[in-house]
Amino acid sequence: MIKNIYPRFLRVTLFAFFLIASITGSTAPLKVGDQAPLFKLKNLEGQVISLTGLLAKGHVMLIFWEPECVYCYSHIKDFNALQERYGHKGFTIAAINFLGEYTEDIQQYAKDNNVQYMMLAERLNNIDVAEAYKVVGSPTIVVISPKGEILSYGYKIPKLSRWLN
Repeated sequence: MIKNIYPRFLRVTLFAFFLIASITGSTAPLKVGDQAPLFKLKNLEGQVISLTGLLAKGHVMLIFWEPECVYCYSHIKDFNALQERYGHKGFTIAAINFLGEYTEDIQQYAKDNNVQYMMLAERLNNIDVAEAYKVVGSPTIVVISPKGEILSYGYKIPKLSRWLN
């Protein structure tokens, strides 16, 4: 029973934090041209993935999401298609759940919804990364150049053809 209550408590607490932070202005979003904050998180297989390692392969799209986000769910096929279309060019999509769900729950979500892109699920460390990226809503989509520069920061899927041919 505690396992069921804790995620709700955490969601309410995080929502309150993000709301207060956004009102006080301390979470001004990152801007195009800013350097992307570096991180290391575990994927669903338990391997440590670093942003530096992903950028060494090419462009990266980070999707900060949570399982109850209808927009995130409705665009899984779009994200799968983007990973399929541009993955051979070194492009990587990495989804970071930022409300502290258990890895097992994220694994089940990915399986149930046929997610074909990378998912990073390391509970509290994901929250730290979301804070570094000034995430206040879901989804927050960030496109990063191989040099670590933020190319796009927002809530809609950007047109990737601007950076990827």
